[in-house]
Amino acid sequence: MTDKQQGKYANELERQIFLVIYRSRTQRLRRKLAMLVLLLKYLLRGMLVIWPVYIVFAAVLLLPQTRQYFSYLVLLTPGLLVWLLIYLKGARTEYRQRIEGRLLDKRFVSELITS
Repeated sequence: MTDKQQGKYANELERQIFLVIYRSRTQRLRRKLAMLVLLLKYLLRGMLVIWPVYIVFAAVLLLPQTRQYFSYLVLLTPGLLVWLLIYLKGARTEYRQRIEGRLLDKRFVSELITS
């Protein structure tokens, strides 16, 4: 929790009550589920953008003479890794903005998916 978030509490008792609830098992599980939902959301969104790369990758793997095209696969790999890092950074940023330091209710998954 940052200093900015700690400053919004009226007194120490209110802050400690928030921390007890925030650190509860239910809230930890909800935060883990929220991170998983965000990762899946960003990965699926990214797959829709670069699906032609996956088709080329699969086509090269299915060709009978894969050894000839192995260098092309090696050239595709760094691009896929960079894509993955970009989308994971987006998921992490959204997690920090929308999940971290907040109490999550039961409808948080639907709110994450729709936005």
